[in-house]
Amino acid sequence: MLAYLTGQVAEVRRLAPGAATGRVEDIHQMRVAVRRLRSVLGSCHPLFDGGAVDPLRDGLRWLSGVLGAARDPGVVRDRLLEAAAREPEALRWAVDPAADLIGTRLDADTVAGLAAAADALTGIRYERLLVAIDTFLAVPPLAPAAAAPARRVHRAVRRDSKRLVRTAAALAEANGGAEHDVALHTVRKAAKRLRYSSELVHEAVPDGPARRLKHARRTAKGARTVQQVLGLHQDSVMARSVLVELARESDPGAGAGSAVGFGLGLGRLHAAEDVRAAAAEKKFHKSWRRLRRKL
Repeated sequence: MLAYLTGQVAEVRRLAPGAATGRVEDIHQMRVAVRRLRSVLGSCHPLFDGGAVDPLRDGLRWLSGVLGAARDPGVVRDRLLEAAAREPEALRWAVDPAADLIGTRLDADTVAGLAAAADALTGIRYERLLVAIDTFLAVPPLAPAAAAPARRVHRAVRRDSKRLVRTAAALAEANGGAEHDVALHTVRKAAKRLRYSSELVHEAVPDGPARRLKHARRTAKGARTVQQVLGLHQDSVMARSVLVELARESDPGAGAGSAVGFGLGLGRLHAAEDVRAAAAEKKFHKSWRRLRRKL
């Protein structure tokens, strides 16, 4: 487990220079490594002294947020502009002005996010976080449970499986709209945590029982599918939020007819996102049923 964490820290360091200069793929991959670090620290927290991982996970949450603010606007921009390009030619008069505003707004958000990321990755908070992680890994505050056989890492997978089952069951209690979207996002985060702890099994006990390794491999694959499908749903949530914000804040300033067309363009894109979100949720339920049988 410590070797796995050390490898992810090395990945963060390798990608940081490119992320600081705005390389999109480096930002994405660095965010993945940060999430893996935070997730595995959470899954394996019983192996460390009480509360020892909390400051690190808080710092990694901050870093993930910084990287997300640099990347997410571009993801939403590309998504919405691709959707706008698919609109019928007869509606170009309404969709094109909306697409122009979307591009302008999200390009500005991307520039601001990249600048903030560059500042963060060259700042003292980031340096202190790396020092704290290095110190943690050099002299890990291990709990007595860490002396147990390595095969007990499977307990982390079982705990994360139960967490995912609980969050999926809670969907039935969520009301529609934003509350339901939040509940689905919570399921996505639980699936991601299960995926990473299942993948860790191969690092920690590669020579373990074949049955358990096979189960961990299947679990990781199923959790990854759930995570990816719900990632598409979350992209739609972010896109619809941007569209609503633009509709509320923007004034085309060219008369009532232009305002109607502008609103129609945003509305068309919002309706398309509703359809995409519903399709993603349908795929989620299908993939979740398959994964649930394996847990």
